[in-house]
Amino acid sequence: MLLAISSFFVLFNFLQAVFAQDWYTVEWDATEFVSMSGDMIVPDLPTPGGTPYVWPGVQSGNGVLQAVLDGSSGVWWIGDGFYGTPSLPWGNGFNVNPGDTVHFTFTSASFLFPSGTTWTCTLSSGGQSASTTLDITGSTMNRFVETTFLFAIFAVELYSVDFNFGPITYKNIEITATTAASSWCGSTPHLGTYPFTVTGNVASGNTCAVSEIVQNSAD
Repeated sequence: MLLAISSFFVLFNFLQAVFAQDWYTVEWDATEFVSMSGDMIVPDLPTPGGTPYVWPGVQSGNGVLQAVLDGSSGVWWIGDGFYGTPSLPWGNGFNVNPGDTVHFTFTSASFLFPSGTTWTCTLSSGGQSASTTLDITGSTMNRFVETTFLFAIFAVELYSVDFNFGPITYKNIEITATTAASSWCGSTPHLGTYPFTVTGNVASGNTCAVSEIVQNSAD
């Protein structure tokens, strides 16, 4: 088991080096995640010329379910989707501006039915809203097991652009797993060397409520 996990990290780090120039994350790790929600405050755009992605999401060994704030066109667009296996069409979304607040939700059918593989994702900001339903067969949210979504991630994923923008702020976060939040709510592993803060972690039942996450510029 230790060898398998070690091999996974080697592969994961290799994929990061190949596919993304820079990663900056805040993460939670539990046996299986079944829902996540919160409010993202849209940051300023970085200097034009690269591809910035900012997203909350939940990850399995097969891929990641994410609400991606995409600034590659020079304006921010946010939409839901699953990147991985199975390959699914990207979901719905809309344009947003710096300073806007976007409320996001991810809810698994397994929140109600243990064998459910369908996730419902919603986004809303001002008068705009979008909803996407995805059948992610073979994935529950666990990064070490292909069929379980185990990591809740708040990520800055950058291609040919510096992390010289922000801060990226999330508020009113609720993350629910199948196990008691007291065992995982207080621990926040991360990727990247940069200043960030996580405040107001409170475990209640299987839910971890977090008052605020602030991911500051690395420059």
